[in-house]
Amino acid sequence: MQSRPTRVSSERWRTLRRQAALPVLILLAGVLVRGFEPAASRDGSGDAHLDPGVFATAAQAASDPTGARFVGEGRCANPTCHGAKLPASVEPSPTLATWPWARTLWDDEDIDRHSRAYMTLTTKESATIARYMGLGKGGATQSQKCLVCHAPDAAKPTKAAPLADGSVGTHQRKHGVSCEHCHGAAEHWLEPHRAKDWAQQKAGYRARGFIDLDDFRVRAEMCASCHVEIDHEIVAAGHPPLQFEMVAYAQVMQHWNDLEEHPGPLHPNPTLWALGQVVGLRSAAQMIARRAGNSDYQGLGKFEHFAGQNCYRCHHKLVDDAVRQAKGHAVMLEAALPAVRPAAAAELEKRWKSVVAAVASGPTAAQREASALAAWLDPLADSFGRPVITQAQSRAVLKNLVAQAPALGRIKRFRKTQNTSSASAVLRLDAIESPWWWTTGAPEQTCLAVDALCRPALGDERCNAADGAIGKMFAAVDRFDYDERKFVASLRAVGKALRP
Repeated sequence: MQSRPTRVSSERWRTLRRQAALPVLILLAGVLVRGFEPAASRDGSGDAHLDPGVFATAAQAASDPTGARFVGEGRCANPTCHGAKLPASVEPSPTLATWPWARTLWDDEDIDRHSRAYMTLTTKESATIARYMGLGKGGATQSQKCLVCHAPDAAKPTKAAPLADGSVGTHQRKHGVSCEHCHGAAEHWLEPHRAKDWAQQKAGYRARGFIDLDDFRVRAEMCASCHVEIDHEIVAAGHPPLQFEMVAYAQVMQHWNDLEEHPGPLHPNPTLWALGQVVGLRSAAQMIARRAGNSDYQGLGKFEHFAGQNCYRCHHKLVDDAVRQAKGHAVMLEAALPAVRPAAAAELEKRWKSVVAAVASGPTAAQREASALAAWLDPLADSFGRPVITQAQSRAVLKNLVAQAPALGRIKRFRKTQNTSSASAVLRLDAIESPWWWTTGAPEQTCLAVDALCRPALGDERCNAADGAIGKMFAAVDRFDYDERKFVASLRAVGKALRP
């Protein structure tokens, strides 16, 4: 197996992978929520209630409105194109050309899990989730609820209607989330993008299937379309909730060079991180509104008796889950906006408090306030479409993150104690306000933020010196053994280690 060209330490890499993994124990959540018998679906497929609006961007990439078709990732694999052998190690620089081994990175499951997204649906864990969902024959590998993000359907050429060169392409569902799912169906732009003047010509191909991910906003929307919201029924069946962040995770699989694409004095990562938090919060707010309203098939507005105050007091967990996910992004922006968009900081605080109060009040108010927040965030996201955050602002954001330690320490998480001396080794739950399988809260986002901002803000020397403290902070957010006091202490230690 080839070496991974990334600056993320092996310890940090394992932590990130663990946070994003699908532990077998998580399947207990499906048992507890849905019971021990598989749920029945209307038609046996489990797709009777698929909401086509939730994953619009992913669906558009797979089925381009221009009629462009997939040529297949095999067309990218030539060693002289994007299939070159990986170097032993690399350090990002404005002149680093990553494109020769872009497809090679994608194909290595230890680097980029997108290429194995479909194969995940064939595991026994996925089969258990599918059984709890009542997906019927074919399970997760045939359900659009799963395929829409694990292997989106793609328009493909046929023998009757081949590509211009007479071939039918190489795309197969088993390739998971392939090059064209993110970059766009390549039928019309594959050959032109080989040209030396592609950078000048690419804008003309956006209407012909090409998706320009050098545009930060386009990239954020593409990633968020599958990495923020997940069908609540799938979570209830045992799928872990999602974690969305634009920089630290991307460093693990990065096969592009933002320093080259966005030359200048400003490092792109702080802006990308901030944009990810804005888009993540906006998408989560939209999820709150959908679940509280009646556009989502599971939305409380679909069921009049749940909309009543007496029932809503107990049946609003569907909305609460979305609020917890949104809170992680809101807390990050509470640290970021005073430094980078001071005029927006107070307004965000007011609007977020309105959402939290509305969710406690009832579904109608929750839908109204969450929709208003999402609409307010949309133009804010546009302001981060290119590198705009300075080094001084990045340092201020890091300082604000560390200063949030006391507030982060008040976020309670699942805790347990176990009497190992007892013959029965009884497990006692000490706190279940936020379930143990929830991994998208502010503490985890804080770790990722420090990892994303440290080097652009402070440089390699200081961040290398603090690497041990940062690693301990990552270890402190272990969802299976979380102690908020340890996390707060570790965050403060990181702050101390980063001081000049």
